[in-house]
Amino acid sequence: MNLLQISPYVVQPPTDGGSHRAHGLVKEIPRFGGRVVRYCQGVSSEQYRELDLQRNVHVAEGYDEYRHIHPAHDIAKLTMLLGYPNVFSDRALKFASEPLTTLAADADVVLVREPWQVNAVSDLVDLPIVYSSHNVEAERFEEFREGGYLKKRAYDRVIRLEQTALDAADLVICTSDRDAERYQNQFGYDGPVHIAPNATYRARLREHDPDSPAAHQVRESYGIDATTTVATFVGSDHPPNVKAVKAILTMAEQQEGDIHFLVIGSVCNAIQSAQDRVTFAGFVDDLEPYFDATDIALNPMSSGSGTNIKVLDYFARSLPVISTPFGVRGFDIEDGREAIVTPIENFSDAITALAHNPHRCDRLGTTAHKLVAETYTWETVSEKVYKALIQHYG
Repeated sequence: MNLLQISPYVVQPPTDGGSHRAHGLVKEIPRFGGRVVRYCQGVSSEQYRELDLQRNVHVAEGYDEYRHIHPAHDIAKLTMLLGYPNVFSDRALKFASEPLTTLAADADVVLVREPWQVNAVSDLVDLPIVYSSHNVEAERFEEFREGGYLKKRAYDRVIRLEQTALDAADLVICTSDRDAERYQNQFGYDGPVHIAPNATYRARLREHDPDSPAAHQVRESYGIDATTTVATFVGSDHPPNVKAVKAILTMAEQQEGDIHFLVIGSVCNAIQSAQDRVTFAGFVDDLEPYFDATDIALNPMSSGSGTNIKVLDYFARSLPVISTPFGVRGFDIEDGREAIVTPIENFSDAITALAHNPHRCDRLGTTAHKLVAETYTWETVSEKVYKALIQHYG
């Protein structure tokens, strides 16, 4: 099977949850004799700054990424600078489509990453369309309904394009049963669905090593004592993550005992803090020393769509996790078994309790690690995606 995957952004190398999912879903297909070609609408602003304008990237045997660099694609993305969805990428795709139609000539199936593109793809190619949903966009941008005129117009277009994507799709891949139910209830989708949960890579599965030299160096660099409990959150500069970090700042004000909060990722760009108990590390090249310096991983998410990959990344390093029920939606996680699942107002007490119970931390980390290894790796998910595609289009 030859699969053409269509993405509005460059995927290789994966750097965020969306690009990891785009890569993870298809990474094993060549191993089963299939071929993957990914068409990307342009390159990122960082690549422009670094003059990295490479058009063809060979990912692996039978797996390549083609980047279509064209002003139309960049202009369409300007809405994102204002916090709006990329709802005009379909028009850009119709205007600058030649490489896409050429690549489609050798494909059996087209896998479209976001609903903004399906409208154009269905007009440009005569192939079965699989809509690979990363989020329910109507839910992700629901706050726009109560915004001003422009936000309401943008939300209306989100709804139209998501409806178009579902109407055009021969198969929909969802991150969870919850998303599939939302598509059925809100959009009336009653076609075939394949659930492909978010995941992490087998190569990331390892034991927690708090005594590593790199972990000690992290603590020393931020002045965190070796006996202090470190509670860590990792996130990008995304509104639900910003909201989660604001909750952590509130926890830090209320927390008793020797607890230090460590926040990692581009989410730090959106928040300033001068609290003694909180360190904003920002973006780091290598997360592994920070995971080893962590005693407890936090996931105080209360909004957003899809599922939280960060939970699986914590589990992969055998870390004990405290999460809101919302933060573990879509995963087979039981409170007290793989994680402490509790409302956000109980986080401070949960952190204190775990900080004084290292044996329970070890048990949680071990059980969570086993769950990820058996169920939530991209290798397992990708193999099941391939089998689903063969079943439908074999």
